[in-house]
Amino acid sequence: MPNPKAFGQVVHVQPLSLQDFPGRLAAILFFAGCNLRCPFCYNAELVLPELYASLPSLSFERVLADLAQRRGFLDGVVLTGGEPLMSADLQEFAKELKALGFLVKLDTNGTLPEGLAALLQKGLVDYVALDLKAPFSRYAEYTGTPGKAEALAGQVQATLALLRELAPDYECRTTVAPGLGPEDLVQIACEIRGARRYVLQPFFRPREKRLVDEGWRERPALREAELRALLPELRRFVPTELRA
Repeated sequence: MPNPKAFGQVVHVQPLSLQDFPGRLAAILFFAGCNLRCPFCYNAELVLPELYASLPSLSFERVLADLAQRRGFLDGVVLTGGEPLMSADLQEFAKELKALGFLVKLDTNGTLPEGLAALLQKGLVDYVALDLKAPFSRYAEYTGTPGKAEALAGQVQATLALLRELAPDYECRTTVAPGLGPEDLVQIACEIRGARRYVLQPFFRPREKRLVDEGWRERPALREAELRALLPELRRFVPTELRA
């Protein structure tokens, strides 16, 4: 079982990022716990209970106090994971961040639309990055959730509908994992046709970090040049960029 002292809590803070919140200087807060098991994920320590059980959790009070000292320097805060929407305290925490004057960006896998709706309806999120793992027909394979592809696809589609209606700004993005080919990316672009923006990210294999499934580490994936060549085709359906 997940360690209650770590699950849904901030377990790591990156004090400064120049690229995770487009156009903003931001701190990144990493939450432990996720409802997916994407085999190519390189944040295994935030996903697998047996790994994050040993991580020290940081109290929201401590995190807020540290961030308060950086008002006037930081523009915003990125909530990532894991899956931040699994935190029971996320809404209250986001309120406190907004009260400090920070813009809030949320990274989400899109499978918890009800939690996202509550944040958006209360104006607690300024930017959302929705991770699209694969075409919906391949979701079970790329999320490690056999038999749940149809349910997951419905949840992610509900999340995208919320973003179109309520989000001040948002992006859809895909880390182009091994086995995803040009036809898969075109299919994703078709499935999100009309979204505000779509971002491709090359598959990243940090040697110092464990993948959820280490068997995926050496599998070939599309390279940056191959992804760049696909941009004109994808832009027929949705504004697309490559974030290398």
